[in-house]
Amino acid sequence: MSGRKIPMSGIAGIALTLALVSNAFAADVSELGNSLTPVGAERAGNADGTIPAWTGGDVTPVSGWKTGDPRVDLYANDAKLFSIDASNVDQYADKLSPGQIAIIKRYDGYRMDVYPTRRSCGYSQEIYDATKANVGRAKLSEKGGILEGHGGFMFPLPENGLQAIANFRTAFNGKHTKLTVHITTSQTGGSFSHDIGVIDTYSPYYEKNAREIDDYYMTKFIYKQIAPAASVGGIIMTLQPYDDSNESWVYIPGLRRVKKAPTANYDTPGKDDIRTFDQTYMYNGLPDRYDWKLVGKKELYVPYNASRLRTENLDIDSLITDKYPNRDMARYELHRVWVVEATVKDGWRNTFSKRVFYIDEDTWTPLVADLYDTKGKLWRFQENHIFMASEIPACVSAGDFYHDLNADRYVADNLVVKSADANYTAEDIVDNDFFSPDSMRRYGRR
Repeated sequence: MSGRKIPMSGIAGIALTLALVSNAFAADVSELGNSLTPVGAERAGNADGTIPAWTGGDVTPVSGWKTGDPRVDLYANDAKLFSIDASNVDQYADKLSPGQIAIIKRYDGYRMDVYPTRRSCGYSQEIYDATKANVGRAKLSEKGGILEGHGGFMFPLPENGLQAIANFRTAFNGKHTKLTVHITTSQTGGSFSHDIGVIDTYSPYYEKNAREIDDYYMTKFIYKQIAPAASVGGIIMTLQPYDDSNESWVYIPGLRRVKKAPTANYDTPGKDDIRTFDQTYMYNGLPDRYDWKLVGKKELYVPYNASRLRTENLDIDSLITDKYPNRDMARYELHRVWVVEATVKDGWRNTFSKRVFYIDEDTWTPLVADLYDTKGKLWRFQENHIFMASEIPACVSAGDFYHDLNADRYVADNLVVKSADANYTAEDIVDNDFFSPDSMRRYGRR
């Protein structure tokens, strides 16, 4: 499956420059689109001038560009400002997460190239209107499920961590999408496994009549394996209810049968064995087994404007190196992020006792996550490299990376090799009826 956990009572070893959360709580709906952007970010830049004001994002497609064409990197001519590596990481520690610091210090040659900050992300007026309409209407269940609200971000003025993570769960990245993605997993000894699959998604949550189309499932996902040869034809379908745990089915080519997969949820280990199901896409599924704390805001160097991963046909062999992805392919910028801590609830267990998410204020998308084991030690580290897909319009992932800092292994997910293999406006290709067990059987026999 392609697609996205963490005791320490605080974030140790790093001084967080937090904005007062109470300031965000004091905001009201009239500030959306004024002092705040339509999704609740601070419109103004920072005092140092290193983060610019948001001016709407790059929502207009490049003239002449069409789906299937190579991406145009609007910022290809930006000069690198500086690099962060083992020689100077302590100098920048206040704007890095513990996981970022740990991976820099752990691996020789790991660096973060920092470029000017470009607040490129933006959405359609339809998303902005739906987001504003959710203010005062959106409602969560005790377990974090969505009872009321649809079509946009749930809580642009969040009051707690559960509302902040609900914003991520409803972050818009296309209503209908069809992608051919590559997933590589490093193995002990330096080799890699390489899987290729086709992903179809549909999110009825974003429809104006969402609850009429489907009152139970908010997002739907099917992944079909097309390589390597030994795994061709295998399918997994995951449907995400509004107020319940993910439901999954698998199609096994040898049996020609569709079976319910009750364990494909929460911290069940994934196929690659160094990532759990709910790590995929940074975090997915119901948030009911954690207590969620909205710590506040800080400035962080994060992966951003990653169009270079899509500008030409990606050379997987050049991108994937032994311990980490090729550093020449990664672009980092200084952005404001919400810091959200997820700590396992009393009476529950999880592979990760705590997770700390660093959620981009302009997209409500986690760009960095630090995951801690049951003894409170940093264990795994995740990054999500996003870029602006103006045809949607929305910022989407160009690749996400999952590092196990104990095993010295990592997974690279959602990599697209050919531009024609990424369609974020696939309304004519992907429909609601496709996401059913019967459809899976037919799909698996093609």
